[in-house]
Amino acid sequence: MSKASSEPRQLVSGAGRRERLRRSRLYLVTDDATPSDDLPGLLASALSGGVDLVQLRRKGVPPDQLVALAATCREVCHAAGALFLVNDHVELAAAAGADGVHLGQDDTPVAEARTRLGPEFLIGLSTHDPAQLRSAAGLELDYVAAGPVHLTPTKMGSSAVGFEHVEAAARAAAVPVVAIGGLGVSDARAAIAAGADMVAVVRAICASANPEAAARALRSEIDAAPEWSWIRLNGEARKCPPGETVQRLLADLQLDPTALVVERNGVIVDRHSWAEAAVGAGDQLELVHFVGGG
Repeated sequence: MSKASSEPRQLVSGAGRRERLRRSRLYLVTDDATPSDDLPGLLASALSGGVDLVQLRRKGVPPDQLVALAATCREVCHAAGALFLVNDHVELAAAAGADGVHLGQDDTPVAEARTRLGPEFLIGLSTHDPAQLRSAAGLELDYVAAGPVHLTPTKMGSSAVGFEHVEAAARAAAVPVVAIGGLGVSDARAAIAAGADMVAVVRAICASANPEAAARALRSEIDAAPEWSWIRLNGEARKCPPGETVQRLLADLQLDPTALVVERNGVIVDRHSWAEAAVGAGDQLELVHFVGGG
């Protein structure tokens, strides 16, 4: 692969990238229609409007022909304090100084990509059904994408999975969830309400006559949506919807409440109050199974 047109900046740490990822809300995936010469300007406008993360996606273009464009796009993103990923190509991510790579189900296996890139890079994975979510749970990932929510020309031949898959991902994943697939201003708020941490768009920004205004409109809807909360459950990260209670959480986990003791933030929760005991951002819960005996 040829050398990038400019040297990659000093890489931030993996921890720093993951912290930025946790704060990200609007995710732009580039289209194939925008000319390469126009893409940096489009990104700069979109970033000014509130995009937090950009993925360079150029289907059908060999990765060695994308190094210079990727390096330029990286500079635009980093100058705005945004993350920059590439689609599919592990070697391109490293050569262009990207923050990571997004993989599809038929791309480089996640374990191989992690070995080749190391721990400092971000890796995201597309999921389309419950089986893929279960498989993703055992992988060293930084986020999962759930979609396509709607039918979209960027995923020809794929069935729409609706917001049900977004919610399933939010309930299952210990990493941020990205809703993707035909989303725009009209349903950005619904995507966050379904449990997504980020809304990914393509045409809603790339096909707009004013990418900055389009990004601002999307960001306004995202920021107004009711967010799910991150908690820690037996030491593991987990999300829960607004208004979650201990009782609903146990039902979602399909656990037998008669054999459990629930501790919230170091205090045992009286089982008679589980239906009203709220669970919210930052809470640490320990679920302990007990065995009775004589």
